[in-house]
Amino acid sequence: MNYYRVANIKGFTRDFMKWLRRRLRMVKMKQWKTYKAMHKEMRRLGIKGNGLKMAVTKWKNSNAHIMHQILPNKYFEDLGLIDIYKYEVGLLSNYY
Repeated sequence: MNYYRVANIKGFTRDFMKWLRRRLRMVKMKQWKTYKAMHKEMRRLGIKGNGLKMAVTKWKNSNAHIMHQILPNKYFEDLGLIDIYKYEVGLLSNYY
């Protein structure tokens, strides 16, 4: 983000939104407290899991494929999370 002129921050906003959704998945995992609660949520959603234990307090597990199935990006859109990556901004004529 540049202070004095328009900046190209598309890459930054894309990476920031990825990190933010992953962090929100981690918060949700910590709310479940145990893997049993997570598997109960999987059964409620109709997702077939392998039944393996997963530590719900580990940051690396918030990026697991199963977490993307349980909490997809659409889930966060339905909650009202604004995806700043999708916003288009105009360019000033001086900065072509």
